[in-house]
Amino acid sequence: MKKLRNDLSFERVRNDFDYDYVVGCLIRKVDNHGRIVNRPCGIKSNSHGYGRVRIDDKMYLVHRVIWLLVYGEWPNGEIDHINGNRMDNRIENLRVVNKSKNMHNRGMNRNNSSGYPGVSFHKASNKYQAQITVDSKVIHLGFFDSKEEAYLAYQLAKIKYHPTSPIAQEYLRELTYAA
Repeated sequence: MKKLRNDLSFERVRNDFDYDYVVGCLIRKVDNHGRIVNRPCGIKSNSHGYGRVRIDDKMYLVHRVIWLLVYGEWPNGEIDHINGNRMDNRIENLRVVNKSKNMHNRGMNRNNSSGYPGVSFHKASNKYQAQITVDSKVIHLGFFDSKEEAYLAYQLAKIKYHPTSPIAQEYLRELTYAA
């Protein structure tokens, strides 16, 4: 994994950028040649869906530069986009977490064919299997006749094992409204 860049100073970022708190947009005050530009930057995403900005011919992730600009220091850990939208850089949508907690807020894998996170079809049993990862260990939640039943088991496990995850909080609200 690539090491995250933390080699810019707060003073440099404050001199070159502003931050629009309403839309979560980084505004470049001056370009790399010192010309005043006052335009949004970092609105194109990299291959992972994160905004990035070029400063002195080096690329930085926009959400990390925003964190430095708002708080005056580089984040001590990974930054999680709470709502899962990697281009939503409003400060209230960003939180510093460790890698494990950041993984709790992941969506479905691209190769998921069931349509539900944590649910896959188990050919040998001809049933749907639910599982969740906790502390880098996969926990088997059971086999189920339908993918909806397996998904319900996954939601309950998500609430139990990842209670601070925004996704778990959403599941809890959904299950509360259904009751």
